[in-house]
Amino acid sequence: MKIALVSMTPVFPAKAGHSVRILQLCKAIRALGHELTFIHITSKLDTQKPDTASHVAFFGKRHYLHLHNGPRQARVAFWLRGKLRRRWRKILRGLGYDHSHYSRLDENWRDAWTHQLQALDRRFDAVVVEYAFNSRALDAFPASTRKLLDTHDAFADRHRPFVARGFRKGYWVSLTPQDESRGLRRADAAIAIQEQEAEHFRRQLALHGAGESNPEIAVVSHFIGLNEPVPDHSVDHAALYVGTNMLSNQISLGQFLEHVLPRVVSAIPDFRLRLAGSICNWAPDLPNVEKLGFVDDLRLAFARAPLSVNPTIAGTGINIKLLDAMGAGVPTISTLTGARGLGAEFRNGLRVVPDHDHGAFADHVIRLSKDADLRRSLGLAAFADAQRWNEGQLAALDRCLRGDTLTDVVPSPHAPRRDRWPAPRSTPATPNAA
Repeated sequence: MKIALVSMTPVFPAKAGHSVRILQLCKAIRALGHELTFIHITSKLDTQKPDTASHVAFFGKRHYLHLHNGPRQARVAFWLRGKLRRRWRKILRGLGYDHSHYSRLDENWRDAWTHQLQALDRRFDAVVVEYAFNSRALDAFPASTRKLLDTHDAFADRHRPFVARGFRKGYWVSLTPQDESRGLRRADAAIAIQEQEAEHFRRQLALHGAGESNPEIAVVSHFIGLNEPVPDHSVDHAALYVGTNMLSNQISLGQFLEHVLPRVVSAIPDFRLRLAGSICNWAPDLPNVEKLGFVDDLRLAFARAPLSVNPTIAGTGINIKLLDAMGAGVPTISTLTGARGLGAEFRNGLRVVPDHDHGAFADHVIRLSKDADLRRSLGLAAFADAQRWNEGQLAALDRCLRGDTLTDVVPSPHAPRRDRWPAPRSTPATPNAA
């Protein structure tokens, strides 16, 4: 099949969870034998600068397209509308109007992009568009093209849990349920990253727009970068936290530093919590905390701290940091929220504790950071789970692209495994990954 993927997020450099998800999705599409064209749009919603040379090297010159933002007059008008809209919403927020938090579905889509997509001198069997608020791209392709929307997350009323906690920012984009449903209906199939979100979309579509034709809802979660598990688990008294400098990570890591780390240090005075990713820009300087910053290879970081901690208590979607650890063959101690979206059959390398149970979390950190044999056995179990996980996602993606029956795939424990998968990624560095 000839497939186009339209994304505002560049995949090189892959420095954030959302860019890694798209890159691994591209690799999976190619692993299935399809011809892939990557179409990049430059949106203010994602300010990462693309590494054009790396895109061309990976996709090929003919299969990497970058759309321009239109003539100067149109760009100025677009900027002016956005500026006025933001100022008006700021005034409404100050007056306490909840509606001021919502973005309109297509407000960040440019007509110039539609014109360029319609003018492409090639035809595709299927097109994948990233995010519901870019779904207007689907309308630029003919009805004969199978249209897929990779949702990444649910954006309906996204601001509300943040506002309830006292945060007026950090939710990125919030849509009304009606607008998100309208975006989903532009697709033949919408892809959720976990079954809970798939059920949410189904209920929302049934509630908003009764009688309209609804898309199929598929579940294709994140693909895990696999190479080889960490070979050496001998480094004791250390753990690794991977994250971007986003609000939900700040909240979660802050809770860990305040309530869990002191308990661990009390039992193990030389314990080291190593941090990787742009969360280092936010984290305070503490005696038992070591900031690694951005690292090129997470596997090397896990070798220095072969135990992952995932104290997530805020956010949505499946935690990519959890999948990173599985792909490196490293065990994880996680909160219940941090383990969301990962079924029990894939938790063989995890120790899961209730949210806010700081004592239980600390007890697991203390035990695992002292026991290399236990870390090794749990890590190998995590890596085996990662292999089965990828096989299931690949099968689901194949059915989705071809238009077969769309259901979540849970591979059996004896599912065939691939010895190789796209190489592990680097740590996230921009504020849009879990």
